[in-house]
Amino acid sequence: MLKLKLSKDAILLVIIEASVKKFETINRKLQQQLYRDIVTGLYNRKFLLKRGDALLNEGYNTLAVIDVRNLRAYNEIFGHDTTDKILRKIAEKIKELCSDTCIIGSLDAGRFWLLSSIDDIEREEIAKKSIENIIKHLTTEELRVNINDEDLIILIALNAGIAFYPEHGKDIAELLRAAEIAADRAKAEKINTYSVFDITYKKLIEENIWIEEQLRKAIKSGKIEKQIYPVFQIKVNPSTEKITGVEVLMRWRLYPQIYRVINVAEKTGLINDLFKILIRQAIPYMREALKINPDIHFGFNISPYQLALKDDLLEALDLFIEEKCKVEKVELEITESELLKNIDAEQILNTLTEKGFKLIIDDFGKGYSSFDRIKRWNIHGVKIDKSLIDDIPEGVKRYGKTYKGFLFLKNLTEFLKNMNYKITFEGIEDEFTVNLVKELGIDEVQGYYYAKPVDGNRFIECLKNWEEERRCFPLQG
Repeated sequence: MLKLKLSKDAILLVIIEASVKKFETINRKLQQQLYRDIVTGLYNRKFLLKRGDALLNEGYNTLAVIDVRNLRAYNEIFGHDTTDKILRKIAEKIKELCSDTCIIGSLDAGRFWLLSSIDDIEREEIAKKSIENIIKHLTTEELRVNINDEDLIILIALNAGIAFYPEHGKDIAELLRAAEIAADRAKAEKINTYSVFDITYKKLIEENIWIEEQLRKAIKSGKIEKQIYPVFQIKVNPSTEKITGVEVLMRWRLYPQIYRVINVAEKTGLINDLFKILIRQAIPYMREALKINPDIHFGFNISPYQLALKDDLLEALDLFIEEKCKVEKVELEITESELLKNIDAEQILNTLTEKGFKLIIDDFGKGYSSFDRIKRWNIHGVKIDKSLIDDIPEGVKRYGKTYKGFLFLKNLTEFLKNMNYKITFEGIEDEFTVNLVKELGIDEVQGYYYAKPVDGNRFIECLKNWEEERRCFPLQG
């Protein structure tokens, strides 16, 4: 046998070459792992951000983000292993449905990205149809996952967003952000839908971020106490034109669109901080108002997010008790549809009524209504949604009091009276409508015919002068 005698240097060189090859192999595997999603094997976010700009230059021009909404529920019930199987099934299905010019990846658990090259003047329509097809198949076809030798049928709920290069982003990072914003917009609208990016979405998000930042800064510094303040909108009995109550509404000095502020506060967990301040600011005016008119009540809107955080809500409402304010004069206006979606609604409502608060169902008749559930709750009254009243005046003018909308409202009112509910109509803005609702014998109306929201001082002034003025509007100038 021929034996080779190698020098020490040659042996060292062989070892080095072998080590380099091994290192290169390991490095390639690490690079693959770095740019691949560990669960699905798809490209990941890092790959998209690393290679995305080059791909855009190569002609890829359409980015979609798909967000699976109900993955967390499966994870909580069945665990991570099952969730991983579901993700792999979804990834396989998306691959089947995508064109050859589409690169598919995973952003994070439950979110996927699709980068496509669509060389056509009808690019937007083609992209929309492609996403519609994916949504249709993923949400209607059965996805089966094997768990403990049994097939589990998975029902998928999702939303998607689409963004186009270069219209919606000058590079891949901007384009991805635009697609994510569009997906979030679709999620806010309706389940199993998609949205194409619009620049106004970005402006809304930037404003929401600004609102959140300003609220947090003000809460931390204590300045929020001077920024949040109450306004009061008077409610009136249409038959006697006497004041029956007032709704206490929130305002923020830094931003006029309060519904946007409340929406941000709800979603960021700040709503109870603001609610406590609103109560503290309102109580002095409540005390003074009751000296003038001991019969009035005060309505406060309760967010469904606050209902879900029962302890925080009760802590805020306890301020009425601590300040020795008459709890029986406080009405909590709660949106009916949100109550019905809250599995703890009955328990929460019982706790509130035990403390002495009166409960009002707000926006009654808007969307889904459940008479069966509501009649079991200890409800003091209902506020009829404006949408049920809007067309009544015109309908009665054209068809008389046989108009079906008016007859429906009349029968609804009779039913609620028989249930001994106090009935409030909101959105009453003219004399003709006031005269119509008088015939129904309801308890009170709220709207611009009698009063607009006013600050605390003006509210007290209106109470004092009501017998002469019978109206309450902000002072001019």
